[in-house]
Amino acid sequence: MARLAIDEAAWTNAWRSRSAAEKSVLALGLLAVAVTATRPAIVLAVLVVAVVAALAGARVPARTYLKAVAAPALFVAISAVSVAITIGSGSGRGALWSWGPVAVTDETLARAIEVTGRSMAAMAALMLLATTTPVSDLLTGLRRLRVPEAIIDIAALIYRMLFTLLDTVGSIREAQTARLGYATGRSARRSIGSLGAAVLTQAWSRARRLEDGLAGRGYTTSLRTLAVHRPVSVPFVAASGALVVALACWSVGWR
Repeated sequence: MARLAIDEAAWTNAWRSRSAAEKSVLALGLLAVAVTATRPAIVLAVLVVAVVAALAGARVPARTYLKAVAAPALFVAISAVSVAITIGSGSGRGALWSWGPVAVTDETLARAIEVTGRSMAAMAALMLLATTTPVSDLLTGLRRLRVPEAIIDIAALIYRMLFTLLDTVGSIREAQTARLGYATGRSARRSIGSLGAAVLTQAWSRARRLEDGLAGRGYTTSLRTLAVHRPVSVPFVAASGALVVALACWSVGWR
């Protein structure tokens, strides 16, 4: 069965038995500080705290953590490049680097660094919650917060279908590789197109069968699952709140 690094970390970390509310206080608090901080030192402190909490506190394996953050970090890097580059007739004046109408100036570079730092800190804060809390616990927490059942059901179905589609992709790709479907560039492009079409067809078919099955069972309310009661640790919440408040006060005082 297909596995995701972020899901594997969520089920095997040392904070697995802790309540989602405890981890939300720390992760969402760090996220709030990251998006409101105006100094690089505060953003860097949030980033370090979030990564250390995940690797040392929750003992998420470093290799698994790197796999989980690779995709969002790449997205942040690409976004930073687009922020750093400016295009215009006068962009080459006083630029750090220029090539025709494309240039990088002091202002755009500083803005790119600011956006990158804040995005990485916010991403690390969210990853702290994602790599320590399974989706089932998150959905249970959302239900306790009175989030509409329709939204929770859609999220649960997407999560469950994701692994089925990943298994389908793996099986089809393995069959294509056995038939030398990726031996040349032309055959690889044809195989990728066939793979996309087959996965789309499988997703549509499974969605229809799931809809028919739910309708046959008289589905009218929600897809509830058995929730495990986890007591909230007051010392953990107090320590997390104190850390977040300290960072927030540092940010406000510096401002």
